[in-house]
Amino acid sequence: MSRAQALILTIALFATSARAQIVTNWDPKPFVTDSALVFHDDLDFYLNGYTKKEIKTMRRMVSIWRMNFDKVIRATINDIRTHSEGTGVATRTKDFELPIAQTGKTYRLSDDAGKVRVFMFGSITNPPARFQLPLWEALQQKFDTNQVRLFMIYGRELHPGDQKTYRDYPAPKSEHEKLAYAQELGNTVRIPVLVDGLNDAVSDLYGRAPNAAYVVDKDGTLIFRGTWADSRKIEHILTTLMRWYAEGKPKRFSLN
Repeated sequence: MSRAQALILTIALFATSARAQIVTNWDPKPFVTDSALVFHDDLDFYLNGYTKKEIKTMRRMVSIWRMNFDKVIRATINDIRTHSEGTGVATRTKDFELPIAQTGKTYRLSDDAGKVRVFMFGSITNPPARFQLPLWEALQQKFDTNQVRLFMIYGRELHPGDQKTYRDYPAPKSEHEKLAYAQELGNTVRIPVLVDGLNDAVSDLYGRAPNAAYVVDKDGTLIFRGTWADSRKIEHILTTLMRWYAEGKPKRFSLN
């Protein structure tokens, strides 16, 4: 078992026992526009969707002291927060083409037109992203892949080389090294892991939030933006959206 697989297994076991809490700080009621069912954004820097126990578990994986007091890290946090709270987050779908870590094939977002596409950003040294991966993998099993596609985009390392947990994963210095990280992570799950370039161009295109999640509907409309990926919100969105499609995309629609 690789180091990344061991980390994912730990997170998966923890996630299985801790995901029963009710989603808070988010309005789940969608609204209908002329052509789409749109959901409220969830753009908040803080990890409101996690319990204190879950946050404590993730914090043990990184150097909180360094995050609090190192000026460079504090500047990074301020930058992330600025983008995470909506200033730089994409407001519409932007096409991209990236390689799939597990297969080497290329995936283009627009090639999946006619399907609902759901993706999040993450990396090996991003605890919330690793927390979500097994949950997203389980979620994909609930939906037909001919209708819904979930995947991760491997972006920036959030805590490269930090403490003993990530000392084997410093910031990649080449495309080859970043691909190797993505392949290691990709081998732990059955959902595709796409690899952003070393310049993180797609991450920048969508707003640079470290574990952001986006939902694009069958027509290519961006209908949800979340600062932190949350499988419970995504499941609610997908279940509601698929019911809306099944009912013929009515102009009047409620959760009841």
